[in-house]
Amino acid sequence: MRNGLPWLPVRRVETIVEQPQARENVHSTQRQIAVQAKKAKDENVVTPKPTEAGYMNLNALDRDKALVLGHRRKDKGLLTIGVTTAERQNASYLDATLRSLIENADASERSLLRLVVFACDYHERGRQEAQAVVSAYSEHIQSGLLQFIVAPRSFYPKFSNLKRTYGDPEERVQWRSKENIDSVFLFAYCAGMSEYFLQMDDDLATSPGYFQTIRSFIKGHSEDDWALLDIGSTGSGKLFRDEDVLPMAQFMVQFWQEDPVDYLFLFFKALRVQKERFVVKPPLFKHLGVVSTLDLKNRERKAKEAAKAKKGGPSLRV
Repeated sequence: MRNGLPWLPVRRVETIVEQPQARENVHSTQRQIAVQAKKAKDENVVTPKPTEAGYMNLNALDRDKALVLGHRRKDKGLLTIGVTTAERQNASYLDATLRSLIENADASERSLLRLVVFACDYHERGRQEAQAVVSAYSEHIQSGLLQFIVAPRSFYPKFSNLKRTYGDPEERVQWRSKENIDSVFLFAYCAGMSEYFLQMDDDLATSPGYFQTIRSFIKGHSEDDWALLDIGSTGSGKLFRDEDVLPMAQFMVQFWQEDPVDYLFLFFKALRVQKERFVVKPPLFKHLGVVSTLDLKNRERKAKEAAKAKKGGPSLRV
C-alpha cells in the first residue's frame, strides 16, 4: 500500500539531530506519516498525493522518453552515480566532474559503473549546453557507461504559494523545492539500475581509486544497519542500497515543500533508525568552484566579498 508508506517504519527517533528546528521537523514528519498510515488503514482509502494533480507521478515516469543520450545496459551494475546539473552564471563544472569520474575508474570498474547526468534546467539553452558537454564522451555513451536524461515539464508543479519554513526567503524556498523534485526524478529513473546508487552534484571532482574506495567502504559496513552512507562530506554524495532508492524518492514526494533535500536525507536516515553516521575519510570529493545554481547564494557571496574588500581596503581619510 504505497500511500500508507509501509516501507517507512514509524518508530521513535533515536538519532539526535543537531539543529533544533531540524529535530522538530523529524518528529513532525513522523507525526504526518503516522496520520497518513492510520487514515489509510482505518478508512481503507488512498491518501491524497501530489501525483493526483498530475505532477511527480512516479508510476507514469517514462524512462525511454527521458533518455536523450546513451542506453540502459541489460545487466545490473554495482554502482550508479546520478549527477544533477543546472546552468550557472558564467561557470560550468560538469565536464571536469565527468572527466574525473571516468578517468579515475579503470576499464573493469567502468563495466560495473553507470553514470547518469540529469539536466534540470527548464529552458532549452541550459539543457543544450549540458548535452553538448556529455556528447563529447561518445565512446562512453556508446558503451552504456554514460546516459543523459531530461524530465518533462509536466513532472514539476507550479512553484507558487509554497510553504515558508526555516525563515527562508521565497527565492530560496522555490530553489530548494525544485531541487527536491529534481532528486525525485533522478532517484526514480535510476532505481533498479545497480546494486547501489550515489547522488552527487555537478561541481565535484573525485580522487583516483574512488570506485574501489567506495566498494571497500560498503563492504566494511556490511554488518552495520544503515540507510545511507556518506561518501561526500556535505549534502552531496549520499549512497543508498537499490532497495531504498525508490522509497527515498517516494519520501521526497511527500515532503518536497517542507524541507531542503539534505534534511530529507537526514530524516529518512533517522526514521530508519540509523544511529551512526558512516563517512568516508578522507573525503573522496572536492568542490570545483564557488558559483551556485541559486542566484541568491551568489549575491550573498559577492556581498560578503565586497564587504571584506571594503573592510580590508585603504582608508580614504587624509
